[in-house]
Amino acid sequence: MKNKKFFKLLLLEILAVGAILTYFFVDSSSIYKLFMGDTQFYAQSPSCDLHLNSCSTDIPKLGKIEFDIEPKTIPLMETLTFRVKTSKDINKKELNLQIYATNMNMGYHRFKLKKISQNTYEAKGILPTCTVGGMIWNAEVVIGNQGGLFTFQTR
Repeated sequence: MKNKKFFKLLLLEILAVGAILTYFFVDSSSIYKLFMGDTQFYAQSPSCDLHLNSCSTDIPKLGKIEFDIEPKTIPLMETLTFRVKTSKDINKKELNLQIYATNMNMGYHRFKLKKISQNTYEAKGILPTCTVGGMIWNAEVVIGNQGGLFTFQTR
């Protein structure tokens, strides 16, 4: 009887250690990609400047996606309004927006763009400040397995 209890406990410990090791050594983004597939991004024109006006990109099957940030100075540690306009009605209540710095790890900043009118989505959020300055950011607007990639700089 004691022997049976010992093996049950040993099996439970092995499973627990296996689960912990899996947690630390398996990349969750790889598992996500396995089920969802890769996202194909389409970049804005390199000459577009979000400090001056909105930027757009054409995405196959989805049409033109326009991205804008207000205020145009794009201040850090202040509330920003992120706005996306689509040329076609994509029939979604919200879109995903991921913003991250490219020249330093400032973390991933995820926002839900909520539908405010037929082809317009909006979110409010704050980006962190950096003592180095001159941060270059990527904003990814994700719609299914496609998305728009928009780049901007903060001071």
